[in-house]
Amino acid sequence: MKNLSNILTLVQPRTNDLISIKKSILLAKKSQATITILSMREKVSSYHKWLHGTVNNRFDNSEQITALVNFAKHEGITINYEIKEEYHKFTALKNQLEQDKYDLVVSEYQKEESRLWPFNKSEYTNLINASDTSILFVSSQKWMNNGNVLAAIETEENTLAHTTFNNEIIEKCNDLANLLVNKVHLFNCYLENCSMSFQDLEPKKEFYSHLEHLNTLVKPYHFEEKYLHVEQGLADDIIPSQAHKLNANIVVMGCGEHNDWLSKIKGHTIDYVLDKLDCDLLALKQSKRH
Repeated sequence: MKNLSNILTLVQPRTNDLISIKKSILLAKKSQATITILSMREKVSSYHKWLHGTVNNRFDNSEQITALVNFAKHEGITINYEIKEEYHKFTALKNQLEQDKYDLVVSEYQKEESRLWPFNKSEYTNLINASDTSILFVSSQKWMNNGNVLAAIETEENTLAHTTFNNEIIEKCNDLANLLVNKVHLFNCYLENCSMSFQDLEPKKEFYSHLEHLNTLVKPYHFEEKYLHVEQGLADDIIPSQAHKLNANIVVMGCGEHNDWLSKIKGHTIDYVLDKLDCDLLALKQSKRH
């Protein structure tokens, strides 16, 4: 991305695919950025050792990481590799973020089991809350050449801060697409107004109203109509569906804008989108100046 100079890549000892490192290397090579690999490992308490016996079967991917580090250095990329152990792995992330200023955090994601208790925070939410910068959640899906980047835009709120954040999402999406030589698609979804559901013409009016709002927002960017999409339905379902339809490499969404009690109970929309998504997702944090 534009102004991308320092990437923090998270590795957890649970997979030998290391897709977060591989994609970080691709981004760093295109943007001449520096990479710091942080391998987060949870310490085992004395009580846990006493209860379960000595833990000696941890997944060890240090050799594969070292091989990728050497490859990156051979490609001329400045890359550092650190292993941090804490009783809570997100403490390691917070400590690392306090040591240096990063433009982007890259983390692999795995689809989670359905949460029976909605108050339990997902790993995605914990990562977002722990990080003060945007997070690129990467899947095992490879980035396609001449692919697409999809930005999810919400246009119903028209405050200055929200409009500014929407513009920031579009600009970051453009930067990412230019870096990967991809096309940008902008997408908005809405729920049908129940009071209009019995009138044949009103749903069409609602669709065109949302399309008009999207067109107004993106007018300074000169997007062609074929790259603008409006669909009716829940964002949790429609965003993954639209990403699959457009063969998106990456979905870009805003996060952390709303922190009211309802958001804390329901969780981030990103939680539900990631569990249904096939591609990567950039969770964009709102700039601190807003």
